[in-house]
Amino acid sequence: MPLRNPLLVPDLRELIQAGETAAVRDFLADLHPGQVAELVEDFGAPEGDKLLNLLDPRQRAEVFGYIDGENQIRLIEAMDPADAAAMLHVMSHDERADLVQRLDDDIVDGILRRLAHAEREDIRRLASYEPGTAGAVMTTDYATLPPHITVREAIDRLRQEAPDRETIYYNYVVDENRRLLGFVSLKDLFLARPRARVDEIMKTDLIVARLDEDQESVAKKVEEYDLIAIPVVDAEDRLVGIVTYDDAADILRQEQAEDLIRFGGVSPDPEADSEPYWQSSAFTSVRRRIKWLLMLFVAENFTYPVFEHFKWLEGDSYFPSLGFFVALLIGTGGNAGSQTVSTVIRGLALGEIKRRDIWRVLGREALTGLILGCALGLTGLVYSHFYRHQPWGISLVVGLTLLCICLWANTIGSLVPLVATRFGLDPAVISAPFITTLVDATGLIIYYSIAIFILLRLGFGTG
Repeated sequence: MPLRNPLLVPDLRELIQAGETAAVRDFLADLHPGQVAELVEDFGAPEGDKLLNLLDPRQRAEVFGYIDGENQIRLIEAMDPADAAAMLHVMSHDERADLVQRLDDDIVDGILRRLAHAEREDIRRLASYEPGTAGAVMTTDYATLPPHITVREAIDRLRQEAPDRETIYYNYVVDENRRLLGFVSLKDLFLARPRARVDEIMKTDLIVARLDEDQESVAKKVEEYDLIAIPVVDAEDRLVGIVTYDDAADILRQEQAEDLIRFGGVSPDPEADSEPYWQSSAFTSVRRRIKWLLMLFVAENFTYPVFEHFKWLEGDSYFPSLGFFVALLIGTGGNAGSQTVSTVIRGLALGEIKRRDIWRVLGREALTGLILGCALGLTGLVYSHFYRHQPWGISLVVGLTLLCICLWANTIGSLVPLVATRFGLDPAVISAPFITTLVDATGLIIYYSIAIFILLRLGFGTG
């Protein structure tokens, strides 16, 4: 979100240093909170701190939401506790709970003692839920209505509550024990008769999330049913919070980023996964990658015995040209397997593939591998004979090996993530590295076995 006139930035710095607060506020008034956050981060201390402190608490809270986590902590620690408390008072409930979790206890104590008792309890309760669950990502900043009031009374009530609520488009109907009965949208209220009762127009076909439900499952419900927010209930069906669509989108982005990291064979790290690239140290990157690289290093040693076992086949008295095609064949197998793994993991992540679909997926990917293998096998045969001028026997071995490797790579590439899911393992972590290593070793066995059968046993086309 670029500034409309970056040339004004040096002038803004001079105004901050000169203490021209009125002029600075006028400049900031025309900017989006995200643009102000960029200025705060770019200026750094002390100009950026002064810039943020010139805003009123509500504006400061809006800007604060666009600042990255590391700078948030630095800024909040540099603030006067009273100013920090005033900002937390108007922040989104889930965002302030998340912020408090990342601060030192002495800083938190200085801020919380300046908040009302109800706010302190709300922050502590939200911060106490298990990370990765609906409770940890929900907000308690929502609107409720009793079932017995009229539509006119409901609208008047929402008009008073709207400034302090994150969203009022969905309004949840609860009884005296806060059990969730239904919901009414703002559109429903405006279109209904003013004297109609809320329980007469509310919808009862609720999609809900449980307090301890996995956050990714909750986010997928929001996406699947196209919800603005989803209510979170406890074991007694009492409404305890909501997860909004923007939080659900953040969760899905985070989960996709983690899956992408795992797919590359990097050990998952919940804290580091959310860090921008430049904020994680080289040591952190090494720590997360070294385990899998060492495991793959050991696994790749299984390829060497295969080479040694079939080394005689490439001797001067047999077929020395066989070694020329090794890299081509195992590379093709690895690529085919990786494509299949990516497709299956995507289907699993989106819920398009269920655990019970293992045989359907296996059959589909085997057929895909057979068709791809036929196409690539024919290409390899023509390439080997006419471009590399190899005998028909060698060319046939290359073509048949490509067919078999594609079939094998697609089959095993679909099976591994499905089996991993069935046993409760993360398919993104183990699939890609495992497939690459497995296809390397087994691809060589396929290649040399076909060569022995066609060239030695059948003696086909070696001239």
